[in-house]
Amino acid sequence: MTPTRSIELKGAIFDCDGVLIDSERPWLDLMSAYLEELGATEVPAESFRGMSGAEAAAALSDAAPGQAAVPSAEEIDTAYSAALADLNAPLPGVPELITSLAGTIPIAVASNGRREDVRGLLERAGILGCFDAVVTVEDVAAGKPAPDVYLRAAAKLGLDASAATAFEDSGVGSQAAHAAGCTVIGVNTDLQTPLVADVRLSEMTQVRFDPDSRSLAIEVSVS
Repeated sequence: MTPTRSIELKGAIFDCDGVLIDSERPWLDLMSAYLEELGATEVPAESFRGMSGAEAAAALSDAAPGQAAVPSAEEIDTAYSAALADLNAPLPGVPELITSLAGTIPIAVASNGRREDVRGLLERAGILGCFDAVVTVEDVAAGKPAPDVYLRAAAKLGLDASAATAFEDSGVGSQAAHAAGCTVIGVNTDLQTPLVADVRLSEMTQVRFDPDSRSLAIEVSVS
């Protein structure tokens, strides 16, 4: 029998890329292409998961010191926005969970992405209107792994971050949510990916919301 866990839900905050929308793959493909161009193929593209454009530019510079061809944060952001233009499908289980929460539990998005990209992804997926707040890296002083986006999202929901449950797929994102004081649910098909999480899932189809008890019923992934 699959182990289950119940979490009382006062508010939920979701990362966007890789949790709500399958927008991590274009990002990792872009990072892989940059690393190849810079001759830094020994650096895994996966290590860039969850980074902002500015953080990725700095990491690429560290991976290939002295290379004049290292892209700027602006160039990375522009290339990533172009790669996202045709994405319009939420990940499995996301529409069902988000629509079941909307209007009953306060919910927000906390992303390291740019405002235009994040809101565009959510709008094309048909779920933007479900959220009470959308916080991006442009709304805070520091992106993930700093806790700022989660602290601000929780505040916009009228909650202390310790009362919120966060959904994250990346190491830096889970660190940010944990540092903010959230209960962290890790969502990643690779259960070996290091996450700071109270519960691990492989996908959102493992989560159900019970409106009567205002709690999440979770089929817990075991690595």
